[in-house]
Amino acid sequence: MDGTQAELAVAAWELAGVYNSSVEYLLEETTEEPWPGHDNRTERAEVAAYLPAQQWHQLEPAARDAAADLLGSEPLFSVKRLPDRDWRTAWHDHFDIVRVPGPTTIVIRPPHKPHKADADELVIDLVPGLAFGTGQHQSTRLCLRLLSEQIRGGERVLDVGTGSGILAVAAVKLGAAAATATDIDPLAVDAARQTARRNGLAGRIDVREASIPDGERYDLVIANLTADLLQLLAAALAAALGSGGRLIVSGLIEPRLGEVRESLEGVGLELLAVEPEDDWRGMLFSKSRP
Repeated sequence: MDGTQAELAVAAWELAGVYNSSVEYLLEETTEEPWPGHDNRTERAEVAAYLPAQQWHQLEPAARDAAADLLGSEPLFSVKRLPDRDWRTAWHDHFDIVRVPGPTTIVIRPPHKPHKADADELVIDLVPGLAFGTGQHQSTRLCLRLLSEQIRGGERVLDVGTGSGILAVAAVKLGAAAATATDIDPLAVDAARQTARRNGLAGRIDVREASIPDGERYDLVIANLTADLLQLLAAALAAALGSGGRLIVSGLIEPRLGEVRESLEGVGLELLAVEPEDDWRGMLFSKSRP
């Protein structure tokens, strides 16, 4: 099914009393953004829900009727029995310790993995959840590497679209005086607060359900977003920087680098460096002193 049909399928699940379904798209490329002139998402999507077998037997007639009403035809249901296990800890299989090399090696440690830190390592304790940012994606690692190069000590940092809060935590652990972490997703706000508490930094990281604070100035701003959002927010990101401040952006595939650079340079920022990893790029900008 396509994206519109997927939304209707989610609604059908909800009509049947299932509120935890998820949409899974099939991708041609392992990127979060389409290449110029090419949509990486196929037209196929699957809507999955995980239920106890007895509950599925009870809900199946209602689910089929709701899906037929909303989609206009009998949809294809695929039912697979999964082995019993503790699904609360199933993510343990997919989340291992992540090391991000740089001037300071940053180690992201899930709670089920013991780790004795070396003297030159900075450890972030992180429970992966619904919010983006575990260190496993290239865009997050690019931000962490640039952060480890830019933090000198005592900075005021803004993390826009904080997700799990990993970048705000890293900034403070690297030596920033304090960080403000913002996200418009309430689930991300909750996750970031939990990450700050888990790392003993609740008092130094101000997590807000917001975008870019108006009228506040920071020494360093981090924005691990998408190319479209970075262009949309370019002026606000520049305005959030104090004189001589620096901006780290990531979430970019190489073909879209030029348009984002142009947008940020167009609001008075100067490109200092481009950091690559695979097909992904991070960029460092500065705001000139008057």
